[in-house]
Amino acid sequence: MADLELPDRPRGRRPRRRVLLIALFAVVTAVVASVSAWLAADVDERWRAGDVLHLCATGVMLVLAGVLINLLPGAVKEFWRWSGVFAAVAERVIRALRPLKAVGVVVTVLVLGVGGSLLAPAPDTDATALEEGELWLMAGEDLSPSDPRAVLLEQWSQAHPKTPARLVDAAGATDEQRERVLDDARPDGPHRADVDLLDVVWLPEFAGEGHLRELDGSTIGGGTADFLPVVLDTCQDGGKLWALPLNTDVRLLYHRTDVPGLVVPTSWDGHSGSAATRARGGLEAADAPQLAEEMLTVEALEAIWAAGGNVVTRDGEVTLTPAGSRVQFTEDDYEGMRKLNAMARTEGVVPRGVRPEETGAEDALTLFADGRTAFLRNWAVTHRQLTGRQDRPSTTHVGFDSAVQPAPSVLGGQDLAISRHTAKPKAAKALLEFLTSTQSQQILAEVGGFAPSRTSVYELSDSRHLANVRTALKDARPRPRTERYTEFSKLFREAVEKVVAPEDSIPDETARKLADVLRG
Repeated sequence: MADLELPDRPRGRRPRRRVLLIALFAVVTAVVASVSAWLAADVDERWRAGDVLHLCATGVMLVLAGVLINLLPGAVKEFWRWSGVFAAVAERVIRALRPLKAVGVVVTVLVLGVGGSLLAPAPDTDATALEEGELWLMAGEDLSPSDPRAVLLEQWSQAHPKTPARLVDAAGATDEQRERVLDDARPDGPHRADVDLLDVVWLPEFAGEGHLRELDGSTIGGGTADFLPVVLDTCQDGGKLWALPLNTDVRLLYHRTDVPGLVVPTSWDGHSGSAATRARGGLEAADAPQLAEEMLTVEALEAIWAAGGNVVTRDGEVTLTPAGSRVQFTEDDYEGMRKLNAMARTEGVVPRGVRPEETGAEDALTLFADGRTAFLRNWAVTHRQLTGRQDRPSTTHVGFDSAVQPAPSVLGGQDLAISRHTAKPKAAKALLEFLTSTQSQQILAEVGGFAPSRTSVYELSDSRHLANVRTALKDARPRPRTERYTEFSKLFREAVEKVVAPEDSIPDETARKLADVLRG
């Protein structure tokens, strides 16, 4: 009995050490198996730099895990029965991996690989996920780095590094800007822009010619109820929503506050008519008529409305004869045109050496800022521009304030629309929502002086200037809504310039041409 040997009885090593060795082997096996499964789960369907090394490492770890897992039962047995040197034990463990075990290794590798893939996060198939790649916005002017619109684009890019926003410059005169944006949007154009920044008078043309993607107002982040109705209306055509308003604009009456006795006019004549020559407070001129290109249309419409004319209604509709064959002009319309043309020729209203037909909004601003005129009728953003000039030590400093014009103003502004040809419609829509959000609108108003398009921004502000802007917007009127606005405006200006004397009127042939343009 003393010579009887129990083959399964552990000997030669203390049980505690054998348990530690078995535990160590099991832990190593578990770690290798986990890492291999994690690597398999991390394999991306999109190839990137370093993917080859990643796949090689995954393969090696999967095979190693398969071998260790299949060795584990034999290793536990041999370590527990440990006798002799370690090399002999290791040899017996390896011999346990007979050819049949190779099948087990393969099966284990497949299980780990497939299991890891199943555990991998599902690819992002969210319908709201943004497309990746640069997002191009085409603007009709060159934005300096300090321009709040450029600052907002940079903020977007930092928040969306996979979809950064870039600017396509279409700067130039108003008609040149339109042509450049239009050329890009046409079917045979380069289609560089994903988003177009459009003057409010361009939208019917771009929408009518099929260059824009229609928007669903119910899916707009934050909704559209906060936009001022008169402003949101500029984004619609044919009963459909085509854009969101980046900013609106309206003309205000700027007046000097550092001239004794100067009173804010309560009528069009008070700032631009014969009465203005007596109310200029001893300054060189009362006003600077802006009759260059599109500004002549703006000035003419405001003069017509001030005289009670209604050739363009408050809804932007052009009044036609009952038969619809001609644009209908009334005596009130003609009265406004005559006063406008008289203003351009009146000494004391126009500064010396200034040619109104060559004067635009920027020119008039400079004349006012230089102290030559008592009044300035200009856009809301002018307030910030005048304030900026006051901060420069090298410029003339004039005291000024803004007021609501006595008569309705033309409505201006810029709308953001998605190009029909964009390959990133979801990202483009997200950019529109970002740029027109309440926070972005506040930045545009406070930093850039732009008139915000959201009601909430006016309610959050204690600025008297913004209060004037909001009041003026209530009576502001759009220019004619037509796909051929540029052509209409040019023909309209040519007609207005010829109404000077009391007997002057617009010929029937011209009125017929204007109606033909409206019909397209």
